[in-house]
Amino acid sequence: MNNRATRRVSASDIPPGIARDGDSNALLVDSAISHCEKLRRVLELEEWIIATPDNPILATTRRKWKEEHEQLLSELHLERLDAADVGPVTD
Repeated sequence: MNNRATRRVSASDIPPGIARDGDSNALLVDSAISHCEKLRRVLELEEWIIATPDNPILATTRRKWKEEHEQLLSELHLERLDAADVGPVTD
């Protein structure tokens, strides 16, 4: 797995106003699940972008995928990661 696609989540990542009296564990789990779902979507979009040929009919759809991909990378603080860094998707 690409080390740039993962980062540790700690209690210090939670703003003090949110984490109260033991709720931080549940919040950390929710945050980790959300992070994993975003990573899964990033990989899914990369697979679609790579597999879709440059075709004028698909240009709008491909552009939307790329925009969503960039937005998710930004949210995950992985802006410099792109499909070339990941390589081909294999089973």
